Amino acid sequence: MNSRWTSRGARTTRRQTLAALAALTAGGAVGIAGVTGIAGCGAGHARGATAEPARASEPGAAEPFTSAAGDKRALLLQIMAHPDDDLYFMNPDAEQVLRSGVPVVCVYVTAGEARGINHQAGTPIPHADKAAYSASRHQGLRQAYAQMMGLNQFAPWQRSVLRLPGGVTAETNTLVGGARSARLIFLNIAMLSDGGVRIPALWNTPGTVMRTLLATGSPVAHPSSYGHQTLVDVLAGIMDRYRPTLIHTLDPDPDFQVHDVLHPKDNDQPGCSDHRDHTPVALFTWKAIAQWVAAATQRDKRAPRFTTTAFRGYYNQRWPHNLPPAVLAQKARAIKSYGGAPDWDCGNAAGCGDYSQGGVRPLRNRKGWIRSTHYRYPASLPAPTTDAQGRLVAYGVLGAQAVRWRETGPGSGRFGAPRGLGGGPLAPALAAVRDSAGR
Repeated sequence: MNSRWTSRGARTTRRQTLAALAALTAGGAVGIAGVTGIAGCGAGHARGATAEPARASEPGAAEPFTSAAGDKRALLLQIMAHPDDDLYFMNPDAEQVLRSGVPVVCVYVTAGEARGINHQAGTPIPHADKAAYSASRHQGLRQAYAQMMGLNQFAPWQRSVLRLPGGVTAETNTLVGGARSARLIFLNIAMLSDGGVRIPALWNTPGTVMRTLLATGSPVAHPSSYGHQTLVDVLAGIMDRYRPTLIHTLDPDPDFQVHDVLHPKDNDQPGCSDHRDHTPVALFTWKAIAQWVAAATQRDKRAPRFTTTAFRGYYNQRWPHNLPPAVLAQKARAIKSYGGAPDWDCGNAAGCGDYSQGGVRPLRNRKGWIRSTHYRYPASLPAPTTDAQGRLVAYGVLGAQAVRWRETGPGSGRFGAPRGLGGGPLAPALAAVRDSAGR
């Protein structure tokens, strides 16, 4: 049965609408909530001068966008709290993008060093070595991305130092295989910095400073220091450097969760179903998006054109599993390469992966994170309606601001350039409603 949207005598079939939407958007993430105060859990609310919320742009600031044909050079930017957040929570989407030939840039905010123990089940527990464990997790990521690119998982990467705003440095690794390419950027902020400081405090508490951890064998020679604005500037600078057309983020607004016998806390933050680092890193990302859009629009006289998708994290444990067997197997292959094993000959003296995640252990884990991939804002296409002339009109989000596409003629299936409506920053889910006057 064909469902129809009707407006003042105009009638459009569902098939026509979907075809038109496919024509006007190459990546249909769309948005509703501003970044300010978006999280209700452990990240809290930013306070003080160093943690001011991102401000909305002036109405119309998004105009003009690029041509109706869209940007020809696509790029995916992913920003994670820890090594493996992308593999568990953003795959299979990331791998599908990578295999399509779109370059992928991955940013890991923390060093992921935890207690520094890289332990494979059934073997003696090794001594703690945070620098080596961080380096071994980096190697695991290199193995996973090489495997996802269709290369030997031990393919050699080019490793170098990236200089970023605020005088900080980070390790960057690049791998190119045919039309596919991946870049990994390790900011390597210590999960537990001097004085017991963690990432939530960097978001919440003015004056907080965190230090980076030098991973074993890293080309980065000296540690860097991060304040709240430093991290925002670094992430915004990376966005401006690589000009993504799609950004993957963690969940900036995780669900509240009662922790009891039926719903154990496990790795959750108090009161919510996600890791305490995931939420502030997502909030830093959204604040950086707003800063980048404002600066780029002012400088270039046009807004950058990109869409954004936020992914749920630990709540995958409680939502229904949604990956079919073939897709789950694909996701598991990447995590198996990431997990590695102590006896692998990977060429990295610090280790060959995150051993607790190797083999079939992720598939047997009762938490089931690997078995699902859920969007935080599940709307996936612009919101369609029709105007008085019977032309399709669709509203969505580009460059973190509301935009409108209008069909060139009724039933043509062709759209003009998106018109910026200003506002924002917006998160990715937008709805369109018509009032009693049909507007």
